[in-house]
Amino acid sequence: MRIAVNTRFLLHDQLEGVGIVTDEVMKRMVLSYPEDEFDYYFDRKYHRRFVQQPNIHPHVFAPVTRLPILIRWWLNHPVRKNVIKNKADIFFSPDGFIPLGISVPKVSMFHDVAYLRYPKHLQPRIRKFYANWMPQYMAETDHIITVSEFSKKEIIDGYKIHPDKISVVYNGITNAYQPLDEQRKEEVRMQYTQGRPYLLYLGAIHPRKNVLTLVKAFEQFKSWANNDFQIIIAGRKAWHTEDVYQVIEKSKYKNDIHLPGYVSTDHATSLVAAATAMIYPSLYEGFGLPLVEAMACGVPVICSNVSSLPEVAGDAALLFDPMAVEQLSQHMLTITTDENLRNDLIRKGFERSKFFSWDKAAKEIYTILQRVAGKK
Repeated sequence: MRIAVNTRFLLHDQLEGVGIVTDEVMKRMVLSYPEDEFDYYFDRKYHRRFVQQPNIHPHVFAPVTRLPILIRWWLNHPVRKNVIKNKADIFFSPDGFIPLGISVPKVSMFHDVAYLRYPKHLQPRIRKFYANWMPQYMAETDHIITVSEFSKKEIIDGYKIHPDKISVVYNGITNAYQPLDEQRKEEVRMQYTQGRPYLLYLGAIHPRKNVLTLVKAFEQFKSWANNDFQIIIAGRKAWHTEDVYQVIEKSKYKNDIHLPGYVSTDHATSLVAAATAMIYPSLYEGFGLPLVEAMACGVPVICSNVSSLPEVAGDAALLFDPMAVEQLSQHMLTITTDENLRNDLIRKGFERSKFFSWDKAAKEIYTILQRVAGKK
């Protein structure tokens, strides 16, 4: 097969969500199927680590797709023209955006439809873009992949898509997420918190991620407990975040709250593995990758009880109502004082994490591409 791939989220040292999925799936696919040809479409200069195999053919077309109108132009003009020229058998888009009006079969990943549930959390121009164009992207793609049964139901309800058009392929975990020995944990703690134990949130700082509740719960936890626990809130600053930073700045415990910003994957693995617990208070997630990454590292998880998170966490996490500050505070206290519970969650987390595999995900996605392309 000749497979055209939208790789605009393969951004070196800036990988998040869609970019991580694209990277993990595609690097396995190109190695597993060396007889196939892969056209990668970038909107800017790419890093060589993404194109190391001889069956990858990188193409760079301007403009950089920072604005919605530029995404459409980039796909519908230079990308579309090149896909037709190269006679691709299938177009695969890990971010859901595809060239429109093209006869080449198309498979798209839609990781979530949070914009339907929380439209006010988006910038106005992004909100308008999704409202105007996502129905057409959904309709014109030949098959949809999503990352949880929850997201599948959300797509069906939101767009009236037939269930047979949607496949669920769970995300995986890289082998880099492994437990650390005590000496290495101490080194990581020295790097981030002057050697003190810490709770961790890893993800964008954005209203949907519910970071404000996390900060308030941490303040209450510190007021209850006489300990030296810190919290690290690691991730890029998105938009509508002023209230979070204002609360932190005014907090009695602001010196115990650390904001390192975006953390690259290479550093994130050790940051996760050295944490006392991973806390994920999000209001809405299609999957929630940091949960299973923490589990693979032997780190217990506390997460909200909404959207896909209970599905992903199974019985290997403490769940809480994302609006209940005191409930989250109590979980923080429990996870830092109850050794038996910690060990039980760690054991369950290890078992749960085995269920999620990038090798399995890549194979399942390739099988879908084959079928939709008429090659199987």
